[in-house]
This record gives sequence, structure tokens and C-alpha cells, in this order.
Amino acid sequence: MHPQPQTAPTLPASGLIVHRTYTVRRSTMLIGLGWLALMTACSGTAGWYILSNDDLAARLIARETTRQYAYEDRIAALRADIDRYASRALLDQDSVESRVDELATRQAELESRQSLVTALTDTLQSNGLLPAGKLPLRPRVAKPEEPVRASGVTSFAPIVPSKPTPAPEAPPLRGAEANAGGWQSGEAQAEQPPAKRVEASLEKLGAAMDQTSAAQLDALKDMDQKVAETQKKLRSALAETGLDISRMAVPGAAEGGMGGPLVPVKLDASTGPFAATLMDLQPRLTALVRLRGLVEQMPLARPMSGDHDFTSNFGYRTDPFTRGLAMHTGVDFRAAAGSAILATAPGKVVAAEYNGGYGNMVEVEHANGLSTRYAHMSAISVSVGQIVKTGTVLGRVGTTGRSTGPHLHYETRINEEPVDPTRFLNAGSKLAGILQASL
Repeated sequence: MHPQPQTAPTLPASGLIVHRTYTVRRSTMLIGLGWLALMTACSGTAGWYILSNDDLAARLIARETTRQYAYEDRIAALRADIDRYASRALLDQDSVESRVDELATRQAELESRQSLVTALTDTLQSNGLLPAGKLPLRPRVAKPEEPVRASGVTSFAPIVPSKPTPAPEAPPLRGAEANAGGWQSGEAQAEQPPAKRVEASLEKLGAAMDQTSAAQLDALKDMDQKVAETQKKLRSALAETGLDISRMAVPGAAEGGMGGPLVPVKLDASTGPFAATLMDLQPRLTALVRLRGLVEQMPLARPMSGDHDFTSNFGYRTDPFTRGLAMHTGVDFRAAAGSAILATAPGKVVAAEYNGGYGNMVEVEHANGLSTRYAHMSAISVSVGQIVKTGTVLGRVGTTGRSTGPHLHYETRINEEPVDPTRFLNAGSKLAGILQASL
């Protein structure tokens, strides 16, 4: 009997690892090795060719060297551009500093001129020769917040000593309002460079200074013209008094405490029209102030307020008592008894008493040998030695002394010699119109 083969037990398929075996043919292996050998030979041949060929290597090296030199030249050009821009910025900075220094010097000159114009205006206004109004003010040409600054300028507060810096915001330019609505969304607006903004600010500042300088010169010329016209009118009016005003002195000093060393203003007409106009104005102003002082000291006012007729003029007349020819040394004003009698000029009372035909009389001594008499008073209101001003009440109209009725006998004397009072009264009327027009 043949033994029966025993069957192995069947195992489950899960959990088993299946191994596969691949077999490479000998021909395939030989082909791969041959291909690898061929590629190695080709690469070696190409390398050997390249290394052994001098012209090709030289061209490659030359190309790389040229490219390197090009890069170096480009870098050098960029560095040169940077140096050029830096030099230009330094030059612009020096130019701005020089311009600011020039504007600062001009501002100092304008301030000096303005002080002269203000002093002259104040002098004329205090003497009643110009209308009392606002004094010319100096426009503020430099503002602390303006971006125009430079080093080396320390004399003026509006210019801060520092290096030029660009403005944080561009100043408004002329015509910008007209183009305010022209920009549309999506459009890029061109912004001015900082140097251009600084230059524009300096140009505006220079234009403002030019305008201020022209305004000061116009004010000075207008002042000179008014002074010349007023001086001419004053001389014409004072000529009616018959006095030589060139020999008369202006007495008295300014009220209040004033003084100090004399430091004359040095002017050179060749420096410009302002100095030339000021040199012409100074002697005229001095003469005008002197004439004004003479006017204030002369008996040019009327001895009574209001209009009063003359009942008798100066000179020869028929005497009201003797009916014969006689010399009348004054003028008689018709007035009601008790009317106030006023001093016609400042002075000192030298007589206040009853004096024969004058009756109650007051005599006031004025400057430059002038004196005035007021006669036939009903009452005397001042005493001998009293200092009076123009318009001070001296007494009341009456009819004392050699008088036919209430009136004022008024005399004007020069060095004790009687002169016609109407010459002074007429001059006073003209001067009142001139000075009133100036006030």
C-alpha cells in the first residue's frame, strides 16, 4: 500500500507577507553599463576639449570680467550721483542761509526805518501838524512758524538759528484756490521739492519786505510834502505880523521830564531814496516845529470868545471926549458888561490894577518882547506875577476909566511900543484855519 500524503493544514490569508523576485537579464545589464561608459566618455571628452581650448576659456573669462567691470562702473556712477546730489544740497543750503542772512539784514533796516517814520509821525501829531490817528505799523514779515531758518542769525527773534529744514506742509501758493476742485480721485498730485518750497517762501518774504519798504518811502514822501505845504502857509500867515521871525527865539521847554545825550542820526543820501527824502525832511521839520513854537507864544488869539465888532480901530481917530484928532493905541471891541476877557497868549501878568484912563487894566508880558493890555474892566481876575495860558480869564468887560460905555480896549505892544493888534488877529485867524485843517 502506498502511504497517503498528508495534507498540511490551511492557514488564513490575512497576516502573510508575499515576497516577489525580479530577475535582470544579462543583456539589459550590459546595455546599461555601456550607456554609462559612453556618457562618461562624452563628458570627459567635452571637459578635456573645453580645458584644452584656450580661445573658448578666454572668451568666457573675458565676458565675466566685462560683466564685473560693468557692475563696478555702475556702482561708481551711482556713488558719483550721490556725491553730486550731496554737493548740490550743500550749495542749496549755503544759498538759503545767505538769502536768509540778507533778508534778516533787510528786516533790521526796515525796523530802523520804521522807528524813524514813527518818531517823525509822533512829532508832527504832537505839534498838531498831522491828523491824530493810527501810527504806521510794521507788517510782520517773518513768522516764527515759517519753515525758513538758517544758522548764524541770532539778532532777530522771528528767525530761529538752525539748519535749513524742509517745511512739513507746503505754504499755500497763489492760484491754488482756483485749482482746488480740479483734482479727481485716482489722480496723483505732483508735490514740490523741499528746495522749491523754501525758495517760494523766501520769495514771498522778499516781496513782503519790498512792499513794506515802498510803503515807508511813500509815507515819508507824503509827510515831506505836508510839512513843506504847512511851513509855507505858516510863514505867509506870520508875515502879516510884520515881525522878523528868523530873529525870534522859541522859549520854554517840553513839559515833563525829558533828556539824555545827543546822538545825531547819520544819513547818507547816496544810500537810497529813503535816506535822501529823510535828509530833505529833517530841516523842514525843524523849521516847522520852530514856527509852531513861535505861533504858540505869540498873541494871535482873540481876547473874547465869539464874534465881536470893532467900535474903534488902531491909529488916528476923533477922540470921543474932545472931538479932536488923537492916537488910538489899540482896538475897541463891542461887548456886553460882564463878558469874560481872555488872554491871547501864554505869559506872565506884570500889571493888574487901576491905571488912569485905562481904568481897571491887566498887562501880560509874552515872549520876544511882546505884551498885551486889556483895559476898562469891571473886575480883575488875576494878580501880578501869575502865569497864564492862552484862554485864561483875566477879568470882565466894564466901563471903568476913560470910557463912554461897556467895551474892551485891547493893545499889542512890541518892546513897549504899541502896534496894530489886527495884524496879529488876522494872522491868528489864518493860522487857526491851517492848524485846524491839520488836526
